[in-house]
Amino acid sequence: MRKNIARVLLYAACAVLVVFYILVLWWGKNPKVGTEYRMYYLTHELTDWPGYGNLKYTFGTKEICTEHKDRNGKEQSNVCSRKGQGWQKTKRYEGTKNTDKDSYIYYIPEESSDNIYLVCDITEYDTTAFGDKGIEVYVNDKLIGNIDSKGTTKLKVGYVSGDELLTVKFHADNAEYTLYSISLDKGQAET
Repeated sequence: MRKNIARVLLYAACAVLVVFYILVLWWGKNPKVGTEYRMYYLTHELTDWPGYGNLKYTFGTKEICTEHKDRNGKEQSNVCSRKGQGWQKTKRYEGTKNTDKDSYIYYIPEESSDNIYLVCDITEYDTTAFGDKGIEVYVNDKLIGNIDSKGTTKLKVGYVSGDELLTVKFHADNAEYTLYSISLDKGQAET
């Protein structure tokens, strides 16, 4: 009788361990983590660690695409830490250069709005070696316009949903450029 009870307890313990290990594998495959953590550590979509909750964005905030400290070691404010793949990773004192055909920036707007514009300041733009095709700009896979020179460009995004991830993709087959600043603004386009 004791041998049967010991066997039942042993099988029960093994069953509990099997269920526990399956649960651990499930948690490993589907962790409950924040968007920033998932995009930086798990999917590697972000190249800079923005910090928890720092993909949140308030319309009108102009962010510069440089290092967090200038050449002299002074802290910079409003630095864009939401860059994804396709951007230069080091020595970004004058802006961030593209390093791939597709370069990404991510936002989670704090509110919804019908009339949003993407404002980009391109400080260097070179197509001499490649021909002039320009930079196609997409927001959530929808083409919103092209950038074909340096300077400030304002492109209409339209409706943006609050608290949902917004992906801005710069596609440049044949251009090298430096993005100095970027913002999402409410309002009318400049004429």
